[in-house]
Amino acid sequence: MKNSAFLAILLVMAAPAVAQPTSGMSALQYYVGSWACLGGPTSHPPVNASVTYVLERGVLHDSVVVAQGKMHPAYFEIGATSYDSKLQRFAQSWLGSDGNWEVVTAKPWHGNTEIWYDQSTDDGKLGHRRVDRTDQNDYTFTTFGPTGTKPVFKAVCKRST
Repeated sequence: MKNSAFLAILLVMAAPAVAQPTSGMSALQYYVGSWACLGGPTSHPPVNASVTYVLERGVLHDSVVVAQGKMHPAYFEIGATSYDSKLQRFAQSWLGSDGNWEVVTAKPWHGNTEIWYDQSTDDGKLGHRRVDRTDQNDYTFTTFGPTGTKPVFKAVCKRST
């Protein structure tokens, strides 16, 4: 899953940083704009990434660019998130420039914490992730491996626009 967790970071949806239930695509408005993130696999030094979210026609589009050090060309991920009103859950998919991919879902949340569960991944290892929004301009994204107890990826993101 290499840097694919970075997309999840980015694709992850959130409501405004007030404790209220979220529903539908309005919960994703929080992410619209550009973000600067620092993080990566917990077994490696953190790297910088830029993330851009655009909400259009009921879909949150995001793109992640990781361009640092020996990464040539830059690593790139794209993702899309929508709300399935029939099943009352968010669905998200993304694809990385190295061929990695993932499909995740989340039930609507209360407060500032989102929990996402892998439905399918390129490596077959299902896990989950948590997004904690500390305020309107900051969030932390943490991915847990198949056992669900030890973080395998962590990033902090700050709104840049």
